Amino acid sequence: MAGENEAVVRRWLEGLSARSQEPARLVAEFWDAEGDYYPARKFPEARPCHGADEVARFLANYVEAWRYDYAITELVGVGDDRVLACATLRAEGRGSGMKLEGDIYHCVWLRHGRFLRVEDHLTLSRALYALGLEGDTLQAAGLREQP
Repeated sequence: MAGENEAVVRRWLEGLSARSQEPARLVAEFWDAEGDYYPARKFPEARPCHGADEVARFLANYVEAWRYDYAITELVGVGDDRVLACATLRAEGRGSGMKLEGDIYHCVWLRHGRFLRVEDHLTLSRALYALGLEGDTLQAAGLREQP
């Protein structure tokens, strides 16, 4: 199941990155109706979203307010129902010109192939902690073999 979940998360993130579909359509395809989204707290206008409608509205506002480039760097299955997505984000506010650039980590909990909870973190150690793992690196958390 972990491999299937990783594929679901990849399709979701690629869909957001491509901007080829409206966020509401993507949310309807991938999210549980009662899913929760917790964007990175330091991100401008970030607020918890409860339910697919709130998630869709938040993402629609994000897409409208920001020009962005997004690249997935790694997807790691964590047990049967969790996925850690590591990515790089470059964004510029359409109105403000504010620039953001850096790594972002998405902790995704799935149920029956749909997103039940997503938390965004700005550090790998916080993302690992959110997933119930210890360590500051993928190796220390037991998600990758030691070199």
